[in-house]
Parts: sequence; C-alpha cells; structure tokens
Amino acid sequence: MARFIQMVQSDSVATALGDVKAGEAGTVYSKNNEELFQICPHEDIPFGNKVALRDIALGSKIIKYGAPIGICTQDIKTGYLVHVHNVKSLKVDIPPAICAEIMRQMNYKKEAVEE
Repeated sequence: MARFIQMVQSDSVATALGDVKAGEAGTVYSKNNEELFQICPHEDIPFGNKVALRDIALGSKIIKYGAPIGICTQDIKTGYLVHVHNVKSLKVDIPPAICAEIMRQMNYKKEAVEE
C-alpha cells in the first residue's frame, strides 16, 4: 500500500514516500507516523512529490508544513499531482519553459486536470 506524509494537519498536500500509481490506495500518516486517513490518487504521484488532500481552487494557497508554498494556477481536485504545472511557487519564479521541461522529464502527459 502507498504511503504519504502530511506534516501539519492544516496542510492541503501530502508527500509520496514512494512511487504511487494512479488508483493505488494509500495511507496518509502524520509526522509522528500516526495513520490519519486513506487516499486514492487519480494519477501517478512520483516519490517525493505532492498529492492534493482536498480540492484546491484556482488562486488558493498551497499549504505544506503549515505555511503557504505556492498559489494554485488551476483547480486541483483531491488525489491529483500538485507540482509546477499547476502551482506558482512563492519563492522562485520558474519560467514556463522550465516548468514544461520538468513535467516532460517526469513523463507527465496531461496539461490540465480532467473532471
């Protein structure tokens, strides 16, 4: 079973602790290794990447470690990958061409979240 870690209860994302395939049920754990709840990603979530724990609306802040790390550039549904293709970092201004290259190297095919 897949494993994710949510560092702070208010986080809108959790980090994959291994490569997770779409449809693979997973458990979200706290930083104290307490089982919190189950999630089933709708797309592959590579090791070290973030999955949305709830629906995140366009323009909303992405919360990790209890702090905003980025702004959502499109609606993200629960269970979808949260990365440079749908989040603008609050710390680094990553050019669109670099974002596209990152996603290409991850073999990410979708341009937008499917309903």
